Amino acid sequence: MSGAAARAAGDSLPAAGDVRPDADAVHNTEALAGRWPHALSHEPLLRVSDVLALIQNEFPALTPSKLRFYDAQGLVTPQRTPSGYRQYSPADVERLRFVLRQQRDHYRPLTVIANHLEQLDRGTMHEVVSPHVVDGDDADFLTVGELAARAGTTEAAIEELDEAGVIKQAVPGAYERGILDLVVACGAYRAAGGDIRSLRSLVLAARREADRADAMVAPVRKKGAVGEAEESAREFAESAIAVFGACVRGSISR
Repeated sequence: MSGAAARAAGDSLPAAGDVRPDADAVHNTEALAGRWPHALSHEPLLRVSDVLALIQNEFPALTPSKLRFYDAQGLVTPQRTPSGYRQYSPADVERLRFVLRQQRDHYRPLTVIANHLEQLDRGTMHEVVSPHVVDGDDADFLTVGELAARAGTTEAAIEELDEAGVIKQAVPGAYERGILDLVVACGAYRAAGGDIRSLRSLVLAARREADRADAMVAPVRKKGAVGEAEESAREFAESAIAVFGACVRGSISR
C-alpha cells in the first residue's frame, strides 16, 4: 500500500445502506455541485491495490475486475493517471462502499443503485458517512507534514487544530499517530461548514465524557480487573455517543 493517506467513509449511522430523502434537500431547488459524498476529499490518492487493501475485509469478493466494471457502468469513476491507471479518492471509496452495501444488504439492481447515486449527487437523498483513515505506515509519531499527508489535509489545517487545542504535539515537532482518526473527522466537519470554535467545543465535550468514563471504572481497574474496566468504559462511551447522535439527528429532523 502507498504511504498516502485518505479519508474514507465507514458504515452509515442509520441502518447501513438505508438511503432516504433529505427533508431539507427535497425543497432546495439548487442542486449540489460535484459527486457524492460532497464533504469528503476528491483528491485521487489511492491506487487499486490501496482500495482493495482498505475494504476487502468487509467485501471479500471485491476484485480489480469488479472495480473496472463499476467504472464502466459509471457508478464509481476514478480519475486516471497520464499512463491510464485508476486513482481513487476518499470520496470514491465511500461511493464504492455504498454500491457494495446496496448489493449485499439490499439486493438492489445496478439501475436502482445508479438512481440513488444520482439523487445523492444532487442532494435530494441523504446518506450519513463517517470518515476513516487509510494508511500503510506504522510510525508512532508523525511530523506536521506527515500527519497532513496521511489525513488528506493541509499543514495549515493541522496548525489550526493545534492552535485551537484540538490536537497537541506528543513530542517536539511531532504528533502521536493515534490522532489520525480525529484529524480526519475534524477535516470532514470543517469541509461540511463547521467552524473551528464549534469544533473545539465538540472535542472538549467528547474529552469530558472520556474522562468521566475513565473515572467511573477507576475503582474496578484498581482491583486488577483491567478487561472489565475497559469494557465498561467502552460501553459508557458508546452510550454517550448514542445520546449525542440522537440529539443532533432529532433536532435537525424537526
